[in-house]
Amino acid sequence: MSHVYSSDFFDYIDAGVQTSAEALVGALYPMLATTSVVDFGCGRGLWLAQWSATGVEDIVGVDGDYVDRANLGIPEDKFRGLDLTMPIDLGRKFDLCQSLEVAEHLPGEASSTFIDTLVRHSDCVLFSAAVPGQGGEFHINERPMEFWRACFRERGYQPFDCIRPGLAGNPAVEPWYRYNTVLYANGAGAGRLPDDVLGTRVDEGVPLADFSSLPWKLRKAVVRHLPRPLVTEIAQRRAVLIANKARRKKAQQGLA
Repeated sequence: MSHVYSSDFFDYIDAGVQTSAEALVGALYPMLATTSVVDFGCGRGLWLAQWSATGVEDIVGVDGDYVDRANLGIPEDKFRGLDLTMPIDLGRKFDLCQSLEVAEHLPGEASSTFIDTLVRHSDCVLFSAAVPGQGGEFHINERPMEFWRACFRERGYQPFDCIRPGLAGNPAVEPWYRYNTVLYANGAGAGRLPDDVLGTRVDEGVPLADFSSLPWKLRKAVVRHLPRPLVTEIAQRRAVLIANKARRKKAQQGLA
């Protein structure tokens, strides 16, 4: 990716990941027999840190070389600095591959390559990506959820909506995670899923539901009409404010 993300961006992301990861991983872990997880677009690795805290020791995170290794939330030997727009093959498969709110940062022409990378590494893929109007820094590839569903369908993966119904109303989870996250699985992956998860399969011809709240729907309706440079500027300013707030809180806790 040509855009380089600042420490403010990662501090902003991290500020919302902790409680989101605790809730989402806590909900998903009992559903899946997961002993290994790879995260494409892992940032500093806080999602993987939560998987590790839950008991999954075999973890690998992949993101751009711009990620500061000194600020990783996982051991450095668990991180791979690679270009997400290019084909990636780690030479193995995992019980679960995840990519949460990453694909919108990649050029549209890299979409197919990126999905190929995800399915290459697991029969089960936990996926979310920003939808049109969501807004954010360098969101150059916001797509409807059905676009990504079609990408997975072409590769033999079906959607299982096992996460969003239980988390959609949870304010501890950032809106983009609780409204956008879907589990995709191929035949082999579905064969490992328990009956209650199999029951959440979204059949062909049935659209993925929009679980977002009315205020979030209104936000999307407004933001989608704004110029992209303005949306990025707003997102960057907001990231600085939230990152600084998180730093002050962390400093105060350190003094306590």
